[in-house]
Amino acid sequence: MKGYLLISSAIFALTIGGHAHARNAAPSIAAGEVGALQDIVVTARKRSESIQQVPSAITAMNQEMLADLQIRSFQDIGKTAPNVLIQKQTGEPTAPQFNIRGISAGSSDFRLDSGVALYVDGIYLGRPSNSSFDMADLETIEILRGPQGTLFGRNATGGAVSFRTAAPSGEFGVIAEATLGNYNRGRGRFTLNTPEWNGFSARLTYVHDENDGWARNSGPIRTFHYAPPHGSKTAVKTFGANNTESVLFALRFNGLDNLTVDYKFDWTDWQGSLVAMQLLNAGPVFSAITGFDNQPALGGTNVVGIKRLKTLPLDGMGPASQRTWGHSLTATYAITDGVTLKYLAGLRGFTQRSSSELDGNILFDPSGNGNEFQALAASEFKRQKQWSQELQLLGQSDRLNWVGGLFYFHEKASRNSPVIFGESHAPGAEIPLINPDSYLANALQNLRNTSFAAYAHAEYKLTPELEVAGGLRYSWDSRTENDLIAAPRGDGSPRGKVTVKQDRIDYDASLRYAFSANSSVYAKYATGFVSGGVLNGNPFRPETVKSIEIGAKTEFFDRHVRINAAVFQARRKSLQVAGFDPTQGGNILLNAGSERDRGFEIETTIIPLSGLALTGNYGFTDVKISTNVRTYQPRHTAYLAANYEFQPFANGSTLSLRLDGQYIGRHYRMQCPIGSTQSPLTGCSNLAAADLALDRALVIPSTWQLGARITLAQIPLGGGKAAISVWGKNLTDSDKLEFLFPLLDTWVMGSFQTPRTYGLDLKVEF
Repeated sequence: MKGYLLISSAIFALTIGGHAHARNAAPSIAAGEVGALQDIVVTARKRSESIQQVPSAITAMNQEMLADLQIRSFQDIGKTAPNVLIQKQTGEPTAPQFNIRGISAGSSDFRLDSGVALYVDGIYLGRPSNSSFDMADLETIEILRGPQGTLFGRNATGGAVSFRTAAPSGEFGVIAEATLGNYNRGRGRFTLNTPEWNGFSARLTYVHDENDGWARNSGPIRTFHYAPPHGSKTAVKTFGANNTESVLFALRFNGLDNLTVDYKFDWTDWQGSLVAMQLLNAGPVFSAITGFDNQPALGGTNVVGIKRLKTLPLDGMGPASQRTWGHSLTATYAITDGVTLKYLAGLRGFTQRSSSELDGNILFDPSGNGNEFQALAASEFKRQKQWSQELQLLGQSDRLNWVGGLFYFHEKASRNSPVIFGESHAPGAEIPLINPDSYLANALQNLRNTSFAAYAHAEYKLTPELEVAGGLRYSWDSRTENDLIAAPRGDGSPRGKVTVKQDRIDYDASLRYAFSANSSVYAKYATGFVSGGVLNGNPFRPETVKSIEIGAKTEFFDRHVRINAAVFQARRKSLQVAGFDPTQGGNILLNAGSERDRGFEIETTIIPLSGLALTGNYGFTDVKISTNVRTYQPRHTAYLAANYEFQPFANGSTLSLRLDGQYIGRHYRMQCPIGSTQSPLTGCSNLAAADLALDRALVIPSTWQLGARITLAQIPLGGGKAAISVWGKNLTDSDKLEFLFPLLDTWVMGSFQTPRTYGLDLKVEF
């Protein structure tokens, strides 16, 4: 802990030094003036305030930055924030893997919740496993790191991510955008704003986005016929293909004094294919099933290869789709100048279909009859619907700000996800209706979850410089698993309906001392939990966290330098770590014990001269787990960016250049060493069977992802303006391993980084 105390002291000294300089300097440049840092407004404490005044580590991005980085979904948010990594999972079409400060969450299993809470326009998104859908009209993103159990409730132990979409402007306007890029990339976006009429104004945005996949299917394009509700699935031609339609409609009413009502509807229809799933290594079980050592197509070698391939023979990889929709209603009424009543209601849902091949190649029946052999494949059908309501009463005065709230959430979900084992068929032929008796690990469940919470939080200024804050939240949950499979489990645990109920109190407290308007130091203590529940008939306890954070938020040199930094330590108990073992019924929960997460992070923005902005962010997380289960969190993350805007041309147009780079440190993507066994009782067992050399080869290596964008904007065009941009991502064409999915013994699938992409953006606005 000494090293972290030294870091805390250094941050404090830096803050004092910055404050000492600021007191002798000229008055700060007003926000928005050319050459100075602008205010960043966030709603982390349920009200609008400067990010510099919130005693918590937050990264926020505005509409311009979202456009520059092409951030359009939760999948993309991990590009800039320290100690945050968001990965695209192999075998899941729209389920990102979230990693924040040592907390890794991203299971697609409805029975397990995520430790990262996601919000869209203030509405809690109950299933992060479907969060990688295109948001048609994003305006801001806030990434809150560390437990947010008081104001954001359960399932926010790692943090909370809040998306806010654009509201109507009340003035007539049209925006049209188009993108062309490699891999047949084509994207169009159209936005219409209506003028205000009798207090009503509206905004409508439509987006179409499509591209081919970057890896080609060299296997036979044939059709598999699955039992309902899966249906027939024909193998895709490319992997990672995308065809998306999305709509956002926003309606605002402010025709009555003190009342504003916002209704929003978002709809996304994604059709495409999973990313390429490569067979990286087989193993004894794989060989026993397939006669692998005698497979001529695989060369008779055990290690297939750890490199990105442009073609793969995956005849069982069918199309994937997800339709996501949501309604939200937010009504705000100012009771007095200092007291506001706010009501939020949400109705959301999605339907998802996918199929995947888990043997990674064209195999032949080990019986020697010449038939092609499907060693392991999967099909998935999922559906979810949720309702939520929240009532907030907010008060604000010179010295006291407070909020009290009531929250209700109800969710219904169903999942039908068979893993198909050992199908033998004539080469290239259609696969007839697959016998359900061959389903090795079928997930056939209905789930129902209900949650209620009451909370209160307040901030009080003891002096103009010193603020004390604290809050309390009571949560009550009821979670039900209804397993519809008739066959008994091998371990004797019950099928049918099992319900678990639980309640908990969480709290936080913070102390903040402001040296100037935009510079302060703070200390914060917070708790939180991830809901317990039922998995495979077995109840499991909530995962809990207690965290302390010490930080500084500073601006100096006439608002030309901003340095925000924090050190933290969190202790987690009853870890919920998801595993997979088809011999134990598919998804399992490992006994991972407890965990200590410790680290620091720093975010800097410097404007050394007018027009030039330099950004540098760094995060370090050290994770210690009491068992032999491993973390997915990289120890190091970093982000560097430089943005230069040239002096305007005579016609008012501007030219800007942006360069950015994201660094992700070396990290694991397998909970247990390859070859060992995942166990609900011991975490990782049978460690003597681990292949340590292979395990070292399957560690995700450190990597830089480099991007660039050059934009000519504010081009006069009749009564409007135009912009044109040229951009590129992964400019060095890095091809390192990105995700791993272990199956049995040393049988493992993986995916790699997306190759270099580039394109041209056009925008016209009236």
